[in-house]
Amino acid sequence: MSFFQKVLKDPVHDEIVVDDPWIWRIINTSAMQRLRRIRQLGTSYLTFHGAEHSRFTHSLGVYETMRRVLSYLEKEFGWPRDDRERKLALAAALLHDVGHGPFSHTFETVYPVHHEEWTKRIMLEDDEMATLLAEIDDEFGPDLVGILNKNGKHRTIEQLITSQLDVDRMDYLLRDAMNTGVNYGRFELGRLIRSLALADGSIMLKASGVHTAEQYILARYFMYTQVYLHPVTIGSDVLVGNILRRAGELWSAGKLQDMPHFLKAFFVEQSTVSVKDYLAIDESTLLYAFRMWASTDDVVLSDLAERFLNRRLLAPIVRAEPTSEEWAALRTSARAMGFHPEYYISGRTSEISAYVYRGSGIPVLRQDGSKSELSMESRIVRSLIPDTEYRLFLPKEMVEGDHAVAERVRSIIYQEG
Repeated sequence: MSFFQKVLKDPVHDEIVVDDPWIWRIINTSAMQRLRRIRQLGTSYLTFHGAEHSRFTHSLGVYETMRRVLSYLEKEFGWPRDDRERKLALAAALLHDVGHGPFSHTFETVYPVHHEEWTKRIMLEDDEMATLLAEIDDEFGPDLVGILNKNGKHRTIEQLITSQLDVDRMDYLLRDAMNTGVNYGRFELGRLIRSLALADGSIMLKASGVHTAEQYILARYFMYTQVYLHPVTIGSDVLVGNILRRAGELWSAGKLQDMPHFLKAFFVEQSTVSVKDYLAIDESTLLYAFRMWASTDDVVLSDLAERFLNRRLLAPIVRAEPTSEEWAALRTSARAMGFHPEYYISGRTSEISAYVYRGSGIPVLRQDGSKSELSMESRIVRSLIPDTEYRLFLPKEMVEGDHAVAERVRSIIYQEG
């Protein structure tokens, strides 16, 4: 076989090396290239202006991280054992996000099919992808789906793809920190990889790597508290969800004429959306729809779409969840200002899991061969506890100004207790 190598420059890993022409062909499938048109952090670009990086760049980064992990584990522990297992691990890393929709998790709140389900369907039902995977053997695609389902057949790869110490998180923390311009999401990737161990078919952390893991866990904790769950971003997600919900209701009632062709399948009641339908949409589709809807006759939809396009976002208020009486008062105030309460008053609870040790903690391999768990070895990790925060979202016009309605709203949302 002739020598093959593609080297891609990358801001996080410096270089991404592809030395398998089959992997290169996967990268160039239509399903993978579509990820160039889907942002990694959804609507976070409205909060952090640098967060314009795509799911495609992240997928390449996860592949590269997996490639480096495999190189290390093969040298130190003799795994993977054969080329098929190596290809499974690399393909799983590369394709783990291929099922993401526009604005990622926000899209799932309106059309509640998880992106992982679409990833599995794309692997098996997209003709181009399925044909390429079947070149290895007929069971290769189903085995990739089994890895995402965690069926236990390829346990080591499953752990490297989805766990608290997986290659997905290793890349997205570094990539998202770099693109949002924050420092607390960074950690020593090379050292963390060298801290991995393989024992009894399980990925573990060497006891000597506990402090490196602490850096990694703290990076994840701060990225969630300061970036992923930023109130402005959550508010942007709420706005996108309300736009799509309003458009869907108008379309179902025959009151919306402007609908991009590729979106129609998602608004037909009880329709079965095909993989072809799903792959036809990306963020350019939604943004085009928003531009159309900003000029529609429905004042609610046009205003919501215009707010998103021009970043006139909903104001986030951190407080306890309103009582039924407070909700009623807020809805009355919204109507008094001409806002439809179903689309302009929303609440969300954000959950910060910190470090989960029950059933899914990071196993630690001690020097004497005994096994422990990271929270038992690290006081810092043990001190991280889950937290929740409730946010109320409403138009800034309802909160700001000297008029009587705004004063009434402020008295409701900012009252003590």
